Amino acid sequence: MIKKWSFDNDKLFDLVATNRKRGTCCLYHDDNNMSKVGDINIIYNSKNEEIKIKIINVRKCRFCDIDEQWAKTEGEGDLSLEYWKIVHQKFFETEKINFKTTDILELNEFVVVA
Repeated sequence: MIKKWSFDNDKLFDLVATNRKRGTCCLYHDDNNMSKVGDINIIYNSKNEEIKIKIINVRKCRFCDIDEQWAKTEGEGDLSLEYWKIVHQKFFETEKINFKTTDILELNEFVVVA
C-alpha cells in the first residue's frame, strides 16, 4: 500500500531527507488502520518535493512508555526524551481534546528508499 502525506512543517521533512529522522508516530486508532512492514509512504513538503520511505517496523506503545531510544529514532530537537515528550504532548493535545499520557501511539520506523 502507498500512502501520501506531509508533516506539519518542512523541518521534519528535512530531517528525513538527511536521514536523521528514521521514525514517526501517530495516535493509535485500530489494528486495521495501522501501517504494515513493507508499506511505502510518499512524504511531501510545502514545495511539493517528495521523499519515498519504506516502513521497516511498526509497533504500539503508550505515550508514557516512550523511551530515549525512540526519541533518538524520531531525530527531533536535541534527541532527548524530555524534548520529545514536550513537543509531542503539545502536538497530540491539538489532535485529541482529551489526550492522556496513557494513550496508545503507533510507532513507525522507516528507511528512505528514493
